[in-house]
Amino acid sequence: MKTNYIHQSLRLAAGAALLALVLAACGKPPKPGEPTATDATPVVPVPSSESPSSGTPPPGAAEPAPSPAPDAPPPTEPSAVPKPTAGNEPSLDSMHVAQPSAKISVPVDLRYQFDAEPLPNQPVTLHLAAVSRVDGANLHVSVKQVEGLQVASGPLEIQKASAAGVYRQQLSVTRSAAGPDHLRVLVTMDMAAGNGFGYFTVPLTTGNPPQKLESVKQH
Repeated sequence: MKTNYIHQSLRLAAGAALLALVLAACGKPPKPGEPTATDATPVVPVPSSESPSSGTPPPGAAEPAPSPAPDAPPPTEPSAVPKPTAGNEPSLDSMHVAQPSAKISVPVDLRYQFDAEPLPNQPVTLHLAAVSRVDGANLHVSVKQVEGLQVASGPLEIQKASAAGVYRQQLSVTRSAAGPDHLRVLVTMDMAAGNGFGYFTVPLTTGNPPQKLESVKQH
């Protein structure tokens, strides 16, 4: 019985020694170069949304504008509206000279020309050209309205007129069968010496030949 007691004591001592060795091994620090539990777990990199190698652009990035097709024609600008020219205006030498009245004080010569014979009830274009012989202001050319004559245009008004300046106007004129055989044109202009005015007579016919300009004395 004493032998069994000795054997049991040896087993307990051996178990205690083994337990001490296990505890010592767990608390022992790792040697340099030995892998630890944290080193054994690989770190997986998380792809960033701003990585240059990513094929998807970051949110909010502007997409490049599509390049135009190589065969596409260039955009055309709207064509400018053609400006009126004086190509349809008669030359000054081919126009007739309107006859001034006896009482005239404006140093302006008036020329005229019809596009066609002014037949009754047929509109015709009348070209007027006022030629100032001195510098002036507020040059005004208007056709006197009378019964049997229709003029579809307003007066010609020039704020500043220069010597030898030619100021043109086109009017649509229609006379009735019982209308006048001529029309009267009033011309006024302000000058340094005062206001000048005068009436000119334009016959409603195209048979008058061109005449030379006659000087008009200023009163």
